[in-house]
Amino acid sequence: MIPTATTWTANRAPVEARGRYMSVYGLTWGVGFGIGPVLGGMLHDQLGPAAIWWGGAGIALLGALGFLWLAGRPTAPAPDVSTSVQ
Repeated sequence: MIPTATTWTANRAPVEARGRYMSVYGLTWGVGFGIGPVLGGMLHDQLGPAAIWWGGAGIALLGALGFLWLAGRPTAPAPDVSTSVQ
């Protein structure tokens, strides 16, 4: 997942904003690791242990739909590194 997602993010970002795109991509991992246990604990306490599995199934379904949506979009051409800003 990591090499594919980082490559996709870098290729979709404009050359002058690539660092910003990559930092936001990295930030999502940290936010997920921080929010996940809190949300899981709240689901467990409020709705029961099965709610964690149903929540995970829902998020996985959303992720699969997102990947299907991305698969149908045309890809951007690879950037020309010879004209990149130095």
